[in-house]
Amino acid sequence: MKKKHLVGGILLAIGAIGTTALAAELDNLNGQSCGDLTGTWHFVNNQTRGAAAGTLTAYFSGNQMCTVVASKVNQNNQHFYCSSSGELIGASTGNLPGKLVLSDFTCEKKPPPPPK
Repeated sequence: MKKKHLVGGILLAIGAIGTTALAAELDNLNGQSCGDLTGTWHFVNNQTRGAAAGTLTAYFSGNQMCTVVASKVNQNNQHFYCSSSGELIGASTGNLPGKLVLSDFTCEKKPPPPPK
C-alpha cells in the first residue's frame, strides 16, 4: 500500500515539474513603458511546436494585468496583443512552451492642447 502512495506522489511531482517547464517567460524585458498613456503591446511566443492557442498574462505597473488568448496561431509561434498604460513588469504564457518576446509596442499620442 505504501508503495502505491509513493509512486502516485512521484508522478504528481513529475507532473508539476512538467507543467512548470512549459511556461514561457518574457525574454526581453527592459523597462519598456508608455507612462500614463495607453499602449498596444505585441508579444510573440516562438518555438511553440504546433501547440493549440495559448494564453498570455502580462503585468504592468500600478497593479495592472492583461490576460488574453492568442490572436494568431501559426505552426511554430503565437501572437498576443494587450492594451495597458504604465511600465511592463513581466509576461508569461503559462500553458505554452517556447520563447516569449515583446515584438513591439506603440503608445497613444497625447492630444494637442486646446487652441487659445
